Amino acid sequence: MLFTTDENNVFGKSLKEAGTYNVRVTSAVATNSKSSGNPMIEFTYEVLDGQYAGAPIRYDYAVWNDDEDHFELSVRRFNTIMIASGIPSGKAVENLPQLASVMNGRKLAVSVDWEQSQNGNWYLRVKSYHKLLQEGSQPNGKTRPESSQNSRQSNFGNNRNQSAGYRQQAPQAQNGGFNSQASFNAAMPTNGQQQRPQQPQQPNADELPF
Repeated sequence: MLFTTDENNVFGKSLKEAGTYNVRVTSAVATNSKSSGNPMIEFTYEVLDGQYAGAPIRYDYAVWNDDEDHFELSVRRFNTIMIASGIPSGKAVENLPQLASVMNGRKLAVSVDWEQSQNGNWYLRVKSYHKLLQEGSQPNGKTRPESSQNSRQSNFGNNRNQSAGYRQQAPQAQNGGFNSQASFNAAMPTNGQQQRPQQPQQPNADELPF
């Protein structure tokens, strides 16, 4: 016998319910926001367990804003993702490319819900981050709301839009990364104090502190 057919072992699995899911980070890429030019990390996840195991969650991104009004919020945003993924307190982050490298392959839980885009379609968007659920992923039964666009086309791989039914467009990099801007470093608390970095550094995979 060559193999046995299995409906759970197919390409094209997609997430069709909101809820909270255990996931693995399959891609974390440091880039820049097309709209603001600010540095950010774009995350792609894969559901680890349950009926949607193997389904991707695409185009979640966290933006770093270094100005005075948003610095503390940026620290909290990235710190929340790190702690949820099991990184302990006391680890210093030098810059976002380093953090992206550290986050690849890590496991956490994300809560997703439906959000309507400007074109009227609904997509699943990550709303919050949590530590892995010991009881497993928890879809909540909320399926895609109806819209005029949804009634005519599927966004789960049957048109030229994004193939998994999440956000229609991924943010695009403006300048290919961090080399042309000077304030992209992010310092996380190491002794109860948050310090602003003075100059950008490139990640050294051999000296990651995690």
